[in-house]
Amino acid sequence: MKILLGSKNPSKEKAVQLALNTLGVNDYEIIMCEAPSNTHSRPIGYEIIRGAENRNSFLKEYADSNGLSYDYLCSIEGGFSLDETGLPFVVTYCIIENKNGKQSTGKSLGIKLTDKIFHFIKKGGSLNSVINDILQTENIKQSLGIMGYLTNGLFDRASVDSEAVVSGFLPFLYEKQINILEKEIDKLDR
Repeated sequence: MKILLGSKNPSKEKAVQLALNTLGVNDYEIIMCEAPSNTHSRPIGYEIIRGAENRNSFLKEYADSNGLSYDYLCSIEGGFSLDETGLPFVVTYCIIENKNGKQSTGKSLGIKLTDKIFHFIKKGGSLNSVINDILQTENIKQSLGIMGYLTNGLFDRASVDSEAVVSGFLPFLYEKQINILEKEIDKLDR
């Protein structure tokens, strides 16, 4: 399985590796490519999915213009979202697209944010910068990430992102189960 990944962030590569291992896929190659999201650096709401879509669009054009073959395009985008009740969360989405153009969207678990933290982000504040200052480190975004800091290391960015990747791959790898379920639903809808 050949995957074009829309990032050169090592935590995103690790997320894809973790996901494929979880799914029992052992024979794969990941080609990393810096693909722009063309959204705000701290996307909120639908911007998260749009960022992943933009990365995949770039990857498709890049592959076509450079003669690269692939089985799947994979773009991971983290950001901030409000659930249906208005509660703020930090969450990751992943869009997987196969070589035939079929897409699937996966989502990670979300970690609830306080209103103060969410309003800081909405005003343009960077949690990664604040966390870097607290931990006196650089580039937390490529290792522990916001999720890792908020869970005191229980989760890290790669483990949370891998959930979105697993979720995104499920419709491709378990298409048979989905088709059987849909056929049974069709029988009930008659």
